[in-house]
Amino acid sequence: MRFLVAVAIFLFHATGYVLFTSTEVTSKYLGLVTMGGWAGMSFFFMLSGFVLTWVSRPTDKAKTFWRRRMARVFPNHLVMFIVTAILMVSVLGQAFNTKFALANIFLVQAWFPQLDVRIAFNAPSWSLSAELLFYLCFPVLVTLIRKIRPERLWAWTIGMLAVITVAVPLVVNQLPRTNVIPFLELGMEQFWVLFQFPPVRMLEFIVGILLARIVMTGRRVPVSFGGAAAICVAAYAVGPQFPASFRMVAVMAAPLALLIVAGANADLNRTRPSFLSSGPMVYLGNMSYAFYLVHLQVLIYGAHFLGTGVPGGTAFGFAMVALLFVVACALSWLLMVCVEQPLMRRFGAQPRARVAIPAQAGPPRQESADLASVTAGAEPPGGSR
Repeated sequence: MRFLVAVAIFLFHATGYVLFTSTEVTSKYLGLVTMGGWAGMSFFFMLSGFVLTWVSRPTDKAKTFWRRRMARVFPNHLVMFIVTAILMVSVLGQAFNTKFALANIFLVQAWFPQLDVRIAFNAPSWSLSAELLFYLCFPVLVTLIRKIRPERLWAWTIGMLAVITVAVPLVVNQLPRTNVIPFLELGMEQFWVLFQFPPVRMLEFIVGILLARIVMTGRRVPVSFGGAAAICVAAYAVGPQFPASFRMVAVMAAPLALLIVAGANADLNRTRPSFLSSGPMVYLGNMSYAFYLVHLQVLIYGAHFLGTGVPGGTAFGFAMVALLFVVACALSWLLMVCVEQPLMRRFGAQPRARVAIPAQAGPPRQESADLASVTAGAEPPGGSR
């Protein structure tokens, strides 16, 4: 699932760099992919909490956990920062801003209310800034959530989702609506708090921890994976009808939570291979972190060198999207095999024994690829991503 969601984010960002002559095609394309851009981040923040909880053990030490997370996140991030900085100065002729650079290097940019700080250099890295807060708090959060009685986990999850889907948008609506961003229909401060402020996004990370505990303790999952996917499709379709403060996160939060927990439960109880658990999809999922960090630079410089920033015919536009996607995949693979994997083998987590799942959840099968793969340190884009 991780790679498919990363592709959704790529298609969303492509709207800013691949332009169509036809306004009708542009409108339909925007309508199709925009919700995917917003929902993708919620998915990855929840999945990050789920993955880290799944592979954690009560005996794990916080320092070891933090060291492994830094080894996971920083190598790819620093390589892409250097590449981006060089291209910005040499190709686009932009000035190098030291303040923005330091905020980006140390991944603290999401704490700045100024949008130009948060999206400076490799803009998607703002989510890594949020993930650093999640990592700092994870040892405490998972210890506290382990103390929740299994029969109360769903109540806690529903409560957290209620905060995300109702309380947060209502609070955001009370903030000053100044310097409105036309496409987003939100003021600068509203957008920051709703979408990029680390403590607010940590709510979804906490939901991910709760979801992992639900599966690990054998709690009943109320929907099948197919049912959860259908709910996500329905929410995706109606999402654009909601006010901006609700559609960017709230509308998809609960459906995505159901998709993750139902997917994990289905993987554990699977008796035959599935498309999502196939070797190629698991491999692409492991590549999703590198893809997430690479894709926007491919779009930016693809538009610069290929002229995709100038409106073209429909066939040309989609051909360019496909070409840039292939280029992003190729460069992501290079980043993964040349930087990420060697350093994860050196500093990352060691292979672990599979989690013991209570009988009512269904026993793990011969090869639970989606969940087993995370024990090698694979996480989602933009977060452990």
